[in-house]
Amino acid sequence: MQFRLLAPALLTLFIALSNSGAHAQNTGVTQPSPTTVGKKVDKLAWNQLNPLQQTVLAPLESDWESLSNDRKTKWLRVANRYPYMTAPEQERLQGRMADWAKLPQKDRRIARDNYLTSLQIPAEQKAAAWEAYQQLSEEEKQKLAQQELNKRKSGAVTAPAIQPRAVINTPSGPTPNSTIK
Repeated sequence: MQFRLLAPALLTLFIALSNSGAHAQNTGVTQPSPTTVGKKVDKLAWNQLNPLQQTVLAPLESDWESLSNDRKTKWLRVANRYPYMTAPEQERLQGRMADWAKLPQKDRRIARDNYLTSLQIPAEQKAAAWEAYQQLSEEEKQKLAQQELNKRKSGAVTAPAIQPRAVINTPSGPTPNSTIK
């Protein structure tokens, strides 16, 4: 652990010594070329993933470059756990990734919003609601599903609505009812 903290300092010292006049002979250490200095390799780029990660994350390949680095990191952690999963867990993961990849961006956003909303509900309340749902007849479940489908078709927002901000009038700016000439 201490070596990791000292390594950058030692590397800097070594480079400084190798560039000094006292160490001017050929040391076998190659200096980075001017074309590679300043270029940053994207370690989260698809082509930088190892073959196992690419295989596991194959359903996400077409969307990979559009994912944020946080999401890429999350998926890489999942891919790294994959070999330790049981066969049914691996199958379930692959199925869910494929389903997720097929969803349009709008539906993904709604799913994320619904998930975040569900995190705010206490576990006991969720368990009670699930138990109550399980007690419903198949007909009542179908009726609820149809009501939800009708809400979505009517354009109702399923995620929390964004509240509009108050308009701030500045003395130098136009008023909301003024017209620009």
